[in-house]
Amino acid sequence: MPYTKECDLLITGHFWDGKAPALFTKDEMKLPDFNISVIADITCDINGSVPSTLKASSIFEPFYGYNPITEQTDIPFAKNTITIMAVDNLPCELPREASEDFGKELIERVMPFFLKEDLEGMLERATITRSGNLLPRYAYLGEYVK
Repeated sequence: MPYTKECDLLITGHFWDGKAPALFTKDEMKLPDFNISVIADITCDINGSVPSTLKASSIFEPFYGYNPITEQTDIPFAKNTITIMAVDNLPCELPREASEDFGKELIERVMPFFLKEDLEGMLERATITRSGNLLPRYAYLGEYVK
């Protein structure tokens, strides 16, 4: 609670268990010194650690308002509401750009070695196992494999 008086943005992305208490209560959110105006609840645990997460939002409409007095959804970014971003599939969306970039680099920088003779030995250096056994270059991983 002391932090709710000092910060205006809360980003949560932690694992929450139903046996753990909420970060704060709906009644505490009504207090005049509750200063948080935007909550990005990446975990999107409805009725979970963030009591203002009433529903999931979407990538296309990521924000909704939470009115602490009525305890209902309202207009986001309004004066008397707390703006909530609770996109339930956000963790799936975040790696999209990274996956696209990785795929592009893989196609441009690795695929050519599959399509022509690998004179640089790049594929051999990148091969970790053969016939179910670690190659000598990666023998140090043996204890992890056990």
